Amino acid sequence: MTGSTALRTVTKSYKDGELIYRQGEDSQWAYEVLEGTVELFKDGPQGTVISARLKAGELFGELGILDNTPRPTSARARGAVTAKAMPRDEFLRQVEADPNTALKVMTKLARRMRTPEGQEDPVRAAAYKSAASNLPVLVTNDPPPTPVRVGRPLPLNLIGERKPNFMEKIFDAVIKDPTRRPGRKPKNPAPSDILILVGKIRDDYEDAQRKLLLAALDGVPGLRAAAIDRDLTKTMPGISEPGATFNDDLMKRATREARTWMNDQNADMLIWGNVDSTGRNLELHFTATASSPGERPGRFTALNTLTVPVDFYTDWVPLIRAVALAAIDPRTFPQGRILRSALPAIAQSARAMGLDPSAAMEPLERTSILFCFGNVAAVCAQLEGDRSWYHTAVEAWRSAIDLAGTEQSPLLGQLYQQLGLVLQIIAERSNDVEAMEQAADAYRRSLMNISRRKQPADWGIVKYRLGCVLYKIDLAIGDDGALREAIHACQASRQVFNRYTHPIRWSEVSNTLAQILQVYGDNARSIPILEYAVRCCVQSLQVRTPDTAPLQWASIQNTLGSALFLLAKHAGEWEYMRQSSEAFRLALTVYKDHGAARMAIITERNLQRADKQVHASHEQHTNDPVWAQSFNITDDNDYDWQAFLGGSDAQAEDGVHISEVA
Repeated sequence: MTGSTALRTVTKSYKDGELIYRQGEDSQWAYEVLEGTVELFKDGPQGTVISARLKAGELFGELGILDNTPRPTSARARGAVTAKAMPRDEFLRQVEADPNTALKVMTKLARRMRTPEGQEDPVRAAAYKSAASNLPVLVTNDPPPTPVRVGRPLPLNLIGERKPNFMEKIFDAVIKDPTRRPGRKPKNPAPSDILILVGKIRDDYEDAQRKLLLAALDGVPGLRAAAIDRDLTKTMPGISEPGATFNDDLMKRATREARTWMNDQNADMLIWGNVDSTGRNLELHFTATASSPGERPGRFTALNTLTVPVDFYTDWVPLIRAVALAAIDPRTFPQGRILRSALPAIAQSARAMGLDPSAAMEPLERTSILFCFGNVAAVCAQLEGDRSWYHTAVEAWRSAIDLAGTEQSPLLGQLYQQLGLVLQIIAERSNDVEAMEQAADAYRRSLMNISRRKQPADWGIVKYRLGCVLYKIDLAIGDDGALREAIHACQASRQVFNRYTHPIRWSEVSNTLAQILQVYGDNARSIPILEYAVRCCVQSLQVRTPDTAPLQWASIQNTLGSALFLLAKHAGEWEYMRQSSEAFRLALTVYKDHGAARMAIITERNLQRADKQVHASHEQHTNDPVWAQSFNITDDNDYDWQAFLGGSDAQAEDGVHISEVA
């Protein structure tokens, strides 16, 4: 490396056992693991000692760059490894500009400054402070958190005394009726039965294929199918040209137009499509009046296509019926009962066709069938409460992923998103950590195929879900790496869902981020991180109020109490403990008022512990250091942290959880 050579960041691949660098070499490059596992080891008198195994997203080789020392360890690949290599100057620029990288570096520096016995080494501490003095504390675009000062009371909005401003009144109006915007007239009342419109099929001569579709949908109790003499593809310029494809922009335009047609006739769904260029198959799209949130397993989107043969025979009818029913978002309870009574039996009849499409079809055509049937299975699981349907959905989606080509990036993004959602449900119900890790991997792969610019809502939801899964992995096995990645994921989600455009989602993500930060801050003994957890709770409470969302508001208060409790533990400022007690007390009042018995029990336990510490703090000698006082939580083996932080046993009622990621 010479002064005249401008080194740039490169991506390198290593084979199993290949050395990346040796102990004692000059530190010229920093690395980030992209794929695979990297092993750090030292050669000593007793032989080779492995010091760490690093996975995707973790840095290595960077500490020598910061303190300008030789490599303290060697690094080698364990299995096939892909890593990003950054030269010294480029890495330092990235640390300064990218808070994600800065947080990773700070965490390692904080660990390095301590001896194995956990006591602070003055020399290492000085080096740590020097290296970290210019690093941002957390991954955020917001200003640095303002520490809560001793003697300063909780903000008034925490106890519901602040009056809402004009913008908050508008948000409240939207929250109370999420289907209605201010100034927009109410939607037509939904009928008790289900109405499906079937539009004209492009290149369907003599209307033969549409007649077959109408006949296929006929005979399902509670379901009406009607023809509409419009061709939706004519609203999509250029789609009839050779080689044209359905892209995101075209599909969004088609969805808007389809919903206009359905609103005119108070219908629940429009089926539309075309005969493909070969003339062999129908490509069917299903657009519903309502739109499910991204976290509902089995959600159909504009990119979902069902491919069936032209002039299809009766064996295809159950599959067409099952997909059409599963793609509907019921608007009334009677419609929900129709789906519950009809869909599972129809899906069972379509199982063979849905899981094993004809080998004579092209891979992409079979992928479309497997994807759609996986959605059907996931919806059946929710309607029947039968977990076996979730496993059927996983089987279908994994088969679809194997068939889909890498050029089908948007399709793969949605497949992995749906796979992650169902794997997360399976893992949470069975306490299966391996399934949870598989869900995290599915979310990561989904993010590799989803465009933040074109699909911001899906991208933000997947980031948030990834953060939730990683947080639960840490609760199960204690993985600080998972916590760090969870912080990054939730912060990225908050960049999509901000407090002005998505106030409710932003509040939910902020509360979850606070829960993760308080655990990570406690592990790292970091006061700034715990202060930031408090700040996230305070921000979240600016949207949630005890009047509009009492149980959610109480859940945030409970998270705030936990963060303040831990802040008191590490900062030694006992005013934090008094504020913690007040937050728990406010949450407990709301839980008792609304009959949330299980949540009230856990919060009352939290309150008793906080009150005990407040009382104990007044009995200590003032010349004793705060951390040396009788805090009763110095022995982690005796202290029930799982209960205090609302672990996996703290199941909530009505979809609300106490200090547990939803």
